[in-house]
Amino acid sequence: MKTARRRLLRQAGALGVLAPVTQAWSQLPSACAPAPQCRLACGPTGSATAGPFYVTNAPETVDINTAKAAGKPMRIGGTVYREDGVTPVPGARVEIWHADAAGAYHPHGSGDISRYRRGDINLRGATRTDVAGRFAFTSIVPGQYGSRRRHIHWRISAPGHVPVTTQSYWVEERGTAIEKADRTDLGAEDCRWVAFKDEQGTAAGTFDVVLKTA
Repeated sequence: MKTARRRLLRQAGALGVLAPVTQAWSQLPSACAPAPQCRLACGPTGSATAGPFYVTNAPETVDINTAKAAGKPMRIGGTVYREDGVTPVPGARVEIWHADAAGAYHPHGSGDISRYRRGDINLRGATRTDVAGRFAFTSIVPGQYGSRRRHIHWRISAPGHVPVTTQSYWVEERGTAIEKADRTDLGAEDCRWVAFKDEQGTAAGTFDVVLKTA
């Protein structure tokens, strides 16, 4: 495991656009560390509702907190894989959006990005995976939106693959009252529960994605 960890840290450092996105190993028994055996057990990443605040043509940026909203800093990155769970997918488009620390979305609406003023847009963006299928974003930890458990929205697409819209969650909330009360996206597979770790005041986590072949 130590050898695999060193390899993942070197890969994350190669992204260049961010500080290294560390491997989110966790001692929690409900966590599923991103590793080949985990991806093979989970299968292709499961879908979940886009929710009411999906905006198309989000800006391409890896720092999605462009408005500098208050909150605990967060880094999240990972790798997009083919259906075999082993072969990376370069050039995949990865979109991300989530609520602010108070649980509000920016903008509070949907449709094309052109409908909104620049100042209305925050905590959403997109990037392309590198030659090794890797991506990474910086942001802030979202708050809970209504009765939902804490979550991040994703949409991942690539030529020759079925696009997936999904959500990831905080593993420490698994099995808690807020998770049990949330009736959206029941039965999310282990690989969508991210084990964040605190790294000098930043919540750092890894979220790998497996796409179905079209």
